[in-house]
Amino acid sequence: MSELHLAYAPGVMPAKWLNRFTDTHQEDTLHARPLPEGIDPLEELAAGRARVVLLRFPEGASPAGPGLHVIELYTERAGLCAPKDHEVEYYDELAVIPAEDAAAWPRLDPADYPAEAGGVAMMLEVVASGAGAVAALPQPLARLHARKDVVWREVSGEPATKVGLAWLRVDPSLPDDEQRLAQEAQDDRLVEEFIGVVRGRKAGSSRQPSVREREQDEAVQRRKDRAAAQSAEAKAAHAAHAAQASGAARPAAAAAQGEDSEQATGGASSKRQGWAKAKQGHGTKGAKAAAKAAAKSARSKVKRPRRGTKGGGKGRGAR
Repeated sequence: MSELHLAYAPGVMPAKWLNRFTDTHQEDTLHARPLPEGIDPLEELAAGRARVVLLRFPEGASPAGPGLHVIELYTERAGLCAPKDHEVEYYDELAVIPAEDAAAWPRLDPADYPAEAGGVAMMLEVVASGAGAVAALPQPLARLHARKDVVWREVSGEPATKVGLAWLRVDPSLPDDEQRLAQEAQDDRLVEEFIGVVRGRKAGSSRQPSVREREQDEAVQRRKDRAAAQSAEAKAAHAAHAAQASGAARPAAAAAQGEDSEQATGGASSKRQGWAKAKQGHGTKGAKAAAKAAAKSARSKVKRPRRGTKGGGKGRGAR
């Protein structure tokens, strides 16, 4: 939460700006105080007791300069205060008294009524006494010190006064260490916010710092949301692709497993058949060997006649 200190000259009515500011900046605090008569609003700026001020100055004599920003806001109606039963009262309230008519009436000098001597209130006291003199006052000041025994009428040709908004400006010709308050005013977000309110900017104007900050934050959040959405889409696409690939791999794996099983079964069957054949072949050879051995044994038992004996071929004696 931030704070803004505002001071305003007597008779200035800043209510409409204060209400607009507080309505659109509820999270911030605005301290607004009317200045007593005789206190110069510019002194409040110079002392750091206010960041912005509403001040009154003669028309055509703006105090704006290298170290001060001033926005002229409106012109106050100029007129005269006179006692009841004065001929001023004969003019209609909405009429403007010609300057030549008012020139004949004696006037009080405001310089004779400084703040320490009672100021405007004392001057109107003298007017109400019926001494015959009138006092020139802008309408807001006359309204501020309104009395039942004093009337106010607008007079043409009277020096008009202006009301303006002022705040410190950084002067390039001065060193920075002498312009701390001006630098602070320049960097104060609420100063620019209040200037925007006084200028009549709408609450959603992109020229207001709070709106710019909100738009920047919203833009950052949109980028984050967009990145998150894209990431989620990419993850979903990757998961779908992986699921599709997994679904296609299952039949192939099942087929390969069946093939391996078949090969394993076939291999085992072939091995069994080989073992059977080998066993069978081994048995056949054994039988043949046994038969051959038996025949050889039978032949060895048959007695054959020796050569030269009877019944036996040619012997050695027959030679």
